[in-house]
Amino acid sequence: MKKLFKIRYLGIIALWLPLAAAAAEGAPGAPGAGGKRFSPEERKARMEQCHSDPTKCQAEFRARREQWCKDNAERCKEMQAKMEQRRAECQANPEKCRAERMARFEQRFKTADADGNGMISRGEAEKGLPRLARRFDRIDANKDGEITRDELATARKVHMERRKPRPEPSKI
Repeated sequence: MKKLFKIRYLGIIALWLPLAAAAAEGAPGAPGAGGKRFSPEERKARMEQCHSDPTKCQAEFRARREQWCKDNAERCKEMQAKMEQRRAECQANPEKCRAERMARFEQRFKTADADGNGMISRGEAEKGLPRLARRFDRIDANKDGEITRDELATARKVHMERRKPRPEPSKI
C-alpha cells in the first residue's frame, strides 16, 4: 500500500512539474501564461469533464507535457533528472520524505491558524488553505466550525481508503 501511494504521489508530481514550469516560463496555453487565468467556472467545468473522462484528460495532459518538453528540451531534461534523483532519495529513505511532507503540512497549518489556537476555523481556511475550505464541512467531523489536526488525519485516512483499488467481485 505504502509503495503504491509513493508511486502515485511521485507520478502526480512528475505530471504537474512540467506544466507548472511552463506556466512560470509563460508557455502558450499554460494556465496563467501570458496573463491568461481560468475562471472558477472554467476550472469547475474542466474538473467535471476530467472526472467523467479521466483517460481523455490524461492523454491531453501528456500531449501538452510532451510538446512543452520538445519546446524546452534542456529544461525538461533538468526537471526529469531532478525528479529521478528525488524518487531515488525517497525510495532509499521513505521516512525522511514522509517527515518532510509532515513538516510542510505543519507549517501550512500554523500559517493558516491565524489566532494560534491549534484549530482552523472556516474563515482561516478560506484565507490560508482554500482547498481545505472547499472540503471544510466533510472534514469537520464534530461540526463545531473548526478543524483540528486529528480531524484532518481522520479525513486523510478515509480519503486514502477510498483510493485503494477494490477487489473485483468474484463470479459465481
